[in-house]
Amino acid sequence: MHPVQAAFRRSRALYRGFTGGRGAGKSWIGAHDLLMRSKPGRLYLVAAPTYKMLADASIRAFTQRAAELRFLREMNKSAMVATLGNGAQVLFRSTEHADALRGPNLSGAWFDEAGEMDEDAFLVAIACLREGGEQGWLSATFTPRGRGHWTYRVFAEGGPEAELFCAPTAANPFLPAGFADTLRGQYTSAFAEQELEGRFIEAAGTVARREWFGVMDAAPPTRRKVRAWDFAATPEGANGRGDWTAGALMGERADGAGWVLLDMVRAKVAGGGIARLVRATAEADGRGVEIGLEQEPGSGGKVAVAYLTRELAGFTVRAVSPAGRDKLTRAMPFLAQAEAGNVRLLRGEWNRAWLDEAASFPGGEHDDQMDATAHAFNMLARPRYAGFSLG
Repeated sequence: MHPVQAAFRRSRALYRGFTGGRGAGKSWIGAHDLLMRSKPGRLYLVAAPTYKMLADASIRAFTQRAAELRFLREMNKSAMVATLGNGAQVLFRSTEHADALRGPNLSGAWFDEAGEMDEDAFLVAIACLREGGEQGWLSATFTPRGRGHWTYRVFAEGGPEAELFCAPTAANPFLPAGFADTLRGQYTSAFAEQELEGRFIEAAGTVARREWFGVMDAAPPTRRKVRAWDFAATPEGANGRGDWTAGALMGERADGAGWVLLDMVRAKVAGGGIARLVRATAEADGRGVEIGLEQEPGSGGKVAVAYLTRELAGFTVRAVSPAGRDKLTRAMPFLAQAEAGNVRLLRGEWNRAWLDEAASFPGGEHDDQMDATAHAFNMLARPRYAGFSLG
């Protein structure tokens, strides 16, 4: 056991947080800790942000560790309840609906991936920590999500009842050789502090910086060009400050020196206006430019993309899905290349608005241009991968 994990286990703070980089062993220590703290006949809770995450990660880690310790008596998958060798029971629940956690009196709870949970889940759960006339405890394992997130306030600033522990990705000796270095190449230096070192960062204003993006006066020769679109979910709100539809035109430089953002189209349009904008832009770009369309989940997203694809007959069109990853993670490969000096902008009137949005990403009022830019980059850098995510 890593020294930080051991310190986490020895702690008797009421609320204990364990932050770690990707692959640092957070779920293992959360499961091991609950098993070691369990008391005969008591009731405990394991929670994850969604039932899919609960099934894919938390339950697997818990049952595997319990089996290794020969401490798992029974696992009722339909009821999602485990019975341990000492008679203690463990409930497995999602925090998607915080009020569903109400009811049972608990001796302890483990929140896995707490950084993806709403604070309401924490507030409901701690009111349940009252079994057998004793105050229960709550532990949380997670990758940090910035100093504005409730996990920072509770575990880093929570006073004498709370304690925070941190372990980097590289501390896990069971990871493949070079795992952390491979991930680091996909992240900016600030984001690597969060994702690999397990530290809280202020994302807005540190993830992307203006000085990373040099401006070119003339477009260089390119091997391949892509125009990728991010469509407005709410083109106009009651306050007139709705989302934008944005289309980023990016090229891979023929000299191998990286990528150049050639143009940005940005407009507040809806319905048929989107199709007209996309078609007109395609005609201006020419048929040698590939077009990437964002496909939202569900049948509505498929219908919309099918309609736009028909409107773009004669052009090369690819529909891609966000694949469940958050905007910041999808943008990381692009931003990592920008920090390394491999991205340029072609001088244009759109530069200032784009740079303003990049500098405030992901906490700014709008992120449409950055979403479209990340989409275009991922299409160029990963031509065989039909999606935004890192895979």
